[in-house]
Amino acid sequence: MSRDAILQAVRTAIGRKPFQKPAAGPEPLLEIHNWTAADRLERFRAASAALGVPVTLASSLPHARELVAALIDGRSAVASLAPVLGECGITGLARVQAVFPDAETLRHACASTPVGITSAWCLLAETGTIVLRSSPEEPRLLSLLPPVHIVVVPRSRLLENADEFFGLLPQPADSSSATVMITGPGRHELHVILVGQ
Repeated sequence: MSRDAILQAVRTAIGRKPFQKPAAGPEPLLEIHNWTAADRLERFRAASAALGVPVTLASSLPHARELVAALIDGRSAVASLAPVLGECGITGLARVQAVFPDAETLRHACASTPVGITSAWCLLAETGTIVLRSSPEEPRLLSLLPPVHIVVVPRSRLLENADEFFGLLPQPADSSSATVMITGPGRHELHVILVGQ
């Protein structure tokens, strides 16, 4: 059967004529529920609990620092340079290293340190997902290599779902491979600390 005959058979099957333009595709279905901050928090905590990820609320920046210090419990830790970690004073805790002179030193520290501390670009309430965006301030190794991963995030970054997330990042290049979504602890021990009201 010739190419033209095959294409004509396909056109006939879908009810189109030669050179007829296809109909416009359907609009994407985005589900934004307009949940309140309390709804988002309740749903995120429930989804995280189902995944085995403890979520702790810190009432203030110093409280977040105390919670992280308790989770570290005297062990060594590596931390990102996320602004919220500095504001909380986490990068100033004893045995927490946040500045690395080069990539090799960072890689060695992450591979040999029991605790990694990062922030997150956002959290997705509907699924309990943590969205990380790799950058020089937030190296991905901090969440990959240490066996314990602590995520400290302002409550203002708690979104409803992936639809809201992708609505904030309309350009595909902005949500490239530098963005990682974590749902559940995987092979790590994972803790989430939400800071603020």
